[in-house]
Amino acid sequence: MSTPDAPAPVRLVTDDYFARFLAEVLRLESFFPEFRASHLAKVFPRSGLYSYPDGSHVVEQGEQGRDIYIIYTGWVEILQSLGSAAADLARLAPGDIVGEIALLRDGVRVATAVAGGEAQIFRLVFEDMQYLLQHNPPLCEHLRALAAKRLGA
Repeated sequence: MSTPDAPAPVRLVTDDYFARFLAEVLRLESFFPEFRASHLAKVFPRSGLYSYPDGSHVVEQGEQGRDIYIIYTGWVEILQSLGSAAADLARLAPGDIVGEIALLRDGVRVATAVAGGEAQIFRLVFEDMQYLLQHNPPLCEHLRALAAKRLGA
């Protein structure tokens, strides 16, 4: 999702370096010890690496969505509206995940994520993620712990 005045994200071509980065963040080593760019389309056919222009919204608070986003380059600011006030919750960097709370809960986004500068972000579509969540306990536990930490539980 992007703001009305910001261009839509652009899908990028990936390479083996990016594939290894993604495998490390998602803890795919037990499934794919030699994960490469050629595996991306097979394992994540609906997902992809996108370029988000400065100021574009990656996710919007209150919207439905269970996709998760993994920051590859750049940064993302996490903002939350609290009635008429707004809170700046965090600045996330490469390797950080956005959207894990909605993924593990009811699918409603609890904050807005805004790209700072030009950010390259991997959008991991929920349908591509389901198998991994069911068959990769370390990944599932990692996402649960991250969500609990961010919720202050």
